[in-house]
Amino acid sequence: MRILIADDHHLVRIALRYILTEAYPDIILEEVDNTVALFKKAVKEKWDLIISDLSFPGQSGLEVLKQIKTHVPKTPVLILSMHPAQEYAIRCITAGSSGYLTKDNISEELIKAVDQILSGRKYLNLEVAEILASSYENKTKSNAHENLSDREYQIFKMLIDGLKMNDIAEKLSISINTVRSHKVHIQKKMNLQGDADLIKYGIQHHLE
Repeated sequence: MRILIADDHHLVRIALRYILTEAYPDIILEEVDNTVALFKKAVKEKWDLIISDLSFPGQSGLEVLKQIKTHVPKTPVLILSMHPAQEYAIRCITAGSSGYLTKDNISEELIKAVDQILSGRKYLNLEVAEILASSYENKTKSNAHENLSDREYQIFKMLIDGLKMNDIAEKLSISINTVRSHKVHIQKKMNLQGDADLIKYGIQHHLE
């Protein structure tokens, strides 16, 4: 069994390697720490599963997930993220991931998720299943943030978390002018006027 781990934090990769090798002694594991290497390895080599983070400098894990599913659609991808499921699970499942786990659940759920995905099914724990069900029930009541592009949503989340534009530019490896342009588009799409409105919206929709 071949599994590719993608995370820019060395300690996370160590933890994943330990959990996986304990469960599957004969496993073949490889690691990458950025989205460029992730995409190259994903399309050039055959993997039984890719386990990827969402947050990388520059290109997001969600963006590279879409690219992987376009080029090697049969390769399953499990997203493992620090972000709560309510923030990104729907976007990831819609983009083609086979499951979404938060990093605080890896010791309890990772092997269960891997086993289920390798059997050809998606892994949706109770929290993610409830979020998807609620989204389906309320699909006619679209929230403003659901109309943002993936990059806009990423920047929107950073703004409501209190990050300054220069900090966002540095974390995403983009120019501050690009961040400023995205912020203008976000406010127009969501009909919000300033930072206070963005933060208030985040609190009201439990996105803070």
